[in-house]
Amino acid sequence: MRDSSSDATRADTRRLLALFALAYFAQALSQLGGLIGQPLAYYLKQSVGLNAADVADYLAILSLPWMIKPVYGLISDYLPLFGYRRRTWLFLVNLCAAAGFLWVANLADLGTLLIALFLTAFGTAAADVIIDAVMVEAGNRTGATGRFLGVQWMGFRSGAIVTALAGGYLASMSEPATGLHLAASITLAAPLAVLILSYLFVRETPSRIDVDLMRATTRSLWRALRTPALRVAAVFLALWCFSPAFGTPLYFHMTDGLGFGQSFIGQLNALAAGGAIVGAWGYARYLAPQPLARTAVISIIAAVLGVLAYLALAHPSPRAGIIAVPISIAVGMTAQVGMLLILAVAAAACPPRVEGFVFAALMSLYNGVEQLSAVIGARLYEHVFDRALAPLLWVAAASLMLCLLLVPSLNRLEKQNQAPAGSSKRTADMRRGDAS
Repeated sequence: MRDSSSDATRADTRRLLALFALAYFAQALSQLGGLIGQPLAYYLKQSVGLNAADVADYLAILSLPWMIKPVYGLISDYLPLFGYRRRTWLFLVNLCAAAGFLWVANLADLGTLLIALFLTAFGTAAADVIIDAVMVEAGNRTGATGRFLGVQWMGFRSGAIVTALAGGYLASMSEPATGLHLAASITLAAPLAVLILSYLFVRETPSRIDVDLMRATTRSLWRALRTPALRVAAVFLALWCFSPAFGTPLYFHMTDGLGFGQSFIGQLNALAAGGAIVGAWGYARYLAPQPLARTAVISIIAAVLGVLAYLALAHPSPRAGIIAVPISIAVGMTAQVGMLLILAVAAAACPPRVEGFVFAALMSLYNGVEQLSAVIGARLYEHVFDRALAPLLWVAAASLMLCLLLVPSLNRLEKQNQAPAGSSKRTADMRRGDAS
């Protein structure tokens, strides 16, 4: 006789897998580095006349909604909206993102454009926080955290392939402003799709503001802030991201120094996303079963080698286009492995009832340090290294090597998480990282 409760759990898991895949696919389209990413960079470079440092500064301003993600997590954790902590908030913030893209599609003034883009960033960042809270809650309940993480990032990287190809095409086939408006019009569909599916698929018990529950949530929050796992995850994440980012300098170098066309740059970004899909599969299949410290060492060394591989593109060459293809794939793989390592440690550190805040706090740290790194990298490129890419690559690689200093802490963290009987299954689920 079939167990109806297990059937219901499997059906709920399938619904959530579909939701997480769509939500992260949509996030790949909706974030500032998504479908509008290359058209926006091309518009700021060609129509507005900004240099690499100026573009990085503007993008840093637009990343502010991603840096305050813990606020969205706290609001969702503490305050139900119309009786629900997740469903109705997902509806509202995705509606905000859709309104922002509709606004961008009809703008030309830079000042107003930044306000509209800020609204899209807020809606996308808040939706990401709440979806992650649903993922952590459901993963702890069903033991399927690894599957959820895998399908999320498979969806995200699949969306990144689409956005890279489409973004490069839009930037190359029309005037800069027209390409940006078309990208915003197409992206509008992404938050609307998540809005509908999340309202239909998120099963949630109605909640109300309860003082006792708020006290319990506060106690969980306080315990989370004192958790060694959280501190280790935060420091490792910050060191990983602080390597001076060279994304914007690399774009300017490929455009001005190597003479790559916008369409080809988009194709390279798509290849990097394809490499990330392979990296996600490889992490789930080979690295997740390994001890955490060993996985970290492999990831760090691979990331350093990926950064240094760009030295082959530091100077113009007739073969630069051919060389850029395998480099883009390899860097996509190594970046994805590092991201999944960070996410696995972060999700394992989340206590009940404050999943939204804790996970969002770590991801907010990630976004904040990443943007600081981008600004530093762009300024080094423009003002210190006189638009030379090679010195920036060496600085970035040296900074990444500092992550090796935290490997002993990761080893101790894994042993601590395996010690309590109640946490052993959860830790094992996180370490498997099954992406199937």
